[in-house]
Amino acid sequence: MYFLSAMLIIILVLVVLISAAILVDIRIGLKVKRPLISERKPIAGFNQFRYFTNGHELFREMKQSIESAKHHIHLSFFIFIADEVGNEWLELLKKKAEEGVEVRLLVDALSSFALRKKRAELAHAGVQLAFSEKPVFPFTFYFLNRRNHRKLMIIDGKIGYFGGFNVSRDYIGRNPKMGPWHDNHLKIEGESVSVLQRLFIEDWTQASKKDLQNNDAYFPNVTKGPSPLTLIGTDGKQLEDCFAKELGSAHTSILIASPYFVPSKRLLNVLLDRMKNGVAVTILLPQKKDHPLVQPASFLYLEPLVQRGAKLYHFYQGFYHSKLFVIDRNRCYLGTANFDRRSLFWNGELSGFTDDPSLVHHVLHNVEKEIEDKSIAVTYEQIRKRSPLAKLSSYCSGWLSFFL
Repeated sequence: MYFLSAMLIIILVLVVLISAAILVDIRIGLKVKRPLISERKPIAGFNQFRYFTNGHELFREMKQSIESAKHHIHLSFFIFIADEVGNEWLELLKKKAEEGVEVRLLVDALSSFALRKKRAELAHAGVQLAFSEKPVFPFTFYFLNRRNHRKLMIIDGKIGYFGGFNVSRDYIGRNPKMGPWHDNHLKIEGESVSVLQRLFIEDWTQASKKDLQNNDAYFPNVTKGPSPLTLIGTDGKQLEDCFAKELGSAHTSILIASPYFVPSKRLLNVLLDRMKNGVAVTILLPQKKDHPLVQPASFLYLEPLVQRGAKLYHFYQGFYHSKLFVIDRNRCYLGTANFDRRSLFWNGELSGFTDDPSLVHHVLHNVEKEIEDKSIAVTYEQIRKRSPLAKLSSYCSGWLSFFL
């Protein structure tokens, strides 16, 4: 008995020491490394848009764009799984590389780690593969939290895609556990493609140590489109400022749709302030969860909003993964960033803002239909009457909000 007690004490001490070491690593990393992160200016351009909410349609269109490539194909994904869907993409990329097209595939080092098994096969076909945000020493745990969450595709410097879709069977609804997948993605042709290109090249240079910046072939002349778009790439800085400015400009309504809802204290206060000034706030989130801590933590931030009159809906027909908000029904955000602190303070993201009437109408129509046909309202009483265990889970998860 004494031996077992001593072992438990030793294990407990080790756990405490390891946890403390991890927290010190992250804290010092934030203090030393975060100030060195470069900031970017928002860049406006005019483009032709095509908005996607269906994975089958998007993947079909993206593959057609890949097929049409003459000079280069640049892809960056947070998740790229070599399942039956991912392997179709890889075969197509190998085919294009063998035709002489430059093909570069950039994936997150942790979320797409298994793709390393394909490295030799891809290299043999001419596909260049690189991994973003590889953990380094010192500040290893700090760097483990910094992920490249961008999802970009650029074809010949003339066609670009960005949004919430990654590449795997999940994103076309073939995961029985999650069901149908609901997401959004934007295809652009016009001036803003160069912004995607420069962001991809920055990430590629950091990951592969091969600089492509000075090659004009990646920045051809393009035709200006009719629709305005302002893009900004962020790396754990600036995004909170962007979101606070956009949300703070609301006069009548704010509609937020996101797979996760863990706002910073500042953004929560912006929403509460707008509500005090008569702005109607509507929030759409998934009923299902793909993370054990995020949904419980979200209730800590949803409760004061719903108590003051915000409308909350849970999407129940599959998994909801779209990332967007609409201000006053005439300006919208869409991009790769979730409405959570991981996107605000850790991840590499790409955010787009537009007041193009056609796109805003399309986004609004789609979200309102998802609310009406596939979602249920969640009331303040329902939040308050959650079980003691559910409330405890929320409080405990809330302690880790900065990492969610």
